[in-house]
Amino acid sequence: MSGLAERAAAFVAPSPAHEPAVAPPRFAPRALVLGTPRDAVPVAAALAGGLREQDRAAGAVLITWPAPEAPRAALGTPGASRLVANLRSRSLPAVARGRLAWVALDADGPDLARRALAVVAVPAVVAVTGPRTAATDELFAEQDQIVLVVPADADPRLVELARDGLAEWNVPVTVRGPLLNPGARTTALAGWGRLRLPA
Repeated sequence: MSGLAERAAAFVAPSPAHEPAVAPPRFAPRALVLGTPRDAVPVAAALAGGLREQDRAAGAVLITWPAPEAPRAALGTPGASRLVANLRSRSLPAVARGRLAWVALDADGPDLARRALAVVAVPAVVAVTGPRTAATDELFAEQDQIVLVVPADADPRLVELARDGLAEWNVPVTVRGPLLNPGARTTALAGWGRLRLPA
């Protein structure tokens, strides 16, 4: 089985009996992006910027899991810096990058992601770049949008299979390609990107 087929199967594979998660009260938009680290993280960062702009918020939160290492802090706006201070006060590893508070999580990622989402009232995007588990599945029901990032040469049958595997959550699913323009990727990863999904 090819690497792409394995990743698609991981997204589709049902997780062990899951209980529907109770979403924390919120008013800001939430989205979850699935894909490889190289493809999903820049899209998630740009989408967080787009949701921030759409919501007219001072900043947004980007959560990445699994993340082998946290990104370095970069120039951040006052709004992003306030979000970082809030998250760090709750022992969540956050750094400011542009307009984003970036939280890179490792082993306990899904549980910590839910904690982070529960304490912020701004747009937030979670990038899941590992296999689906019961813990990651609990995040799906709490989203307004799920984005599946696939390369241009992906097998359409595998993409459709992955999309069908997300249908049970009754959350709109968008399938799109990665950010191919190097400038767009760099801008997104620096926390200044703005991506809006079709309505």
